[in-house]
Amino acid sequence: MFDDADEAYNEFIKEYGERYEWGNEGIPEFTPEWEDWEDLFCEIKIYWKTKAIRHWKEKILKKFVYSLPGIRNPASLFHVFIQSNAFYLPQILSLIELPYSAEELRWEIWPDGKDTDEIKVENNADEVDKFRCGSLLQDEDSIVDYYSKIKRCNDVIKLCKNHLKEVFIKGLTPKNKHFALMDFEYIFPPDLPLDVLVIMLIQVEKGTTSKLLLQACLDFISQQQRFAIYKSPIGTYKILDRKRKMDDNRKPSYI
Repeated sequence: MFDDADEAYNEFIKEYGERYEWGNEGIPEFTPEWEDWEDLFCEIKIYWKTKAIRHWKEKILKKFVYSLPGIRNPASLFHVFIQSNAFYLPQILSLIELPYSAEELRWEIWPDGKDTDEIKVENNADEVDKFRCGSLLQDEDSIVDYYSKIKRCNDVIKLCKNHLKEVFIKGLTPKNKHFALMDFEYIFPPDLPLDVLVIMLIQVEKGTTSKLLLQACLDFISQQQRFAIYKSPIGTYKILDRKRKMDDNRKPSYI
């Protein structure tokens, strides 16, 4: 039986392949290294069009091209490669030996730290670039339309589930963001799947949040935990039990 971590890891190696750097050195107590790498790779995707990433990518491609045997004009081939969209992050990573840790590669790419001003975009930028930079907003869109827009952009950028959820919440209207960050955290763990959060927000938008829907979500979490797919922080289920006994319009009080 797969748990959530197994599923996430399978998605990770599907994109980046299997490498020994992803392991936890055979020690179960160690945090799997692939999670650190995944965080870094999402950062690289967000900063993909910035000067630092462009310089890092061009250095790798140049070294690769000039190492190829029998190439009469490596400079011309290098120029073709840097203009091509065929080399996204997984392809670039396949050309290099990775350092010992994700932190070491992060320092190699950004020795002076990341320049957040580089990922700001103009209002007339396309949706994908806005999504990449975390400035794609819900505005007047419904939750359904906004979520569809977010997922469509992520089909291109391919952020992990955690980063995708962060981008989704960041772009919500103030009211919906309040529900996502404040109201729901009273009753749900912080690693609530994005799909479930979207279902709740749709009902909030329609004004039809009910005990029946809440119970359905609670049952979902309970079922996931039973099969070791969903792990909640200590105390969550005390809050859930309390919430079940409360009126819809009341919030739990903590003593």
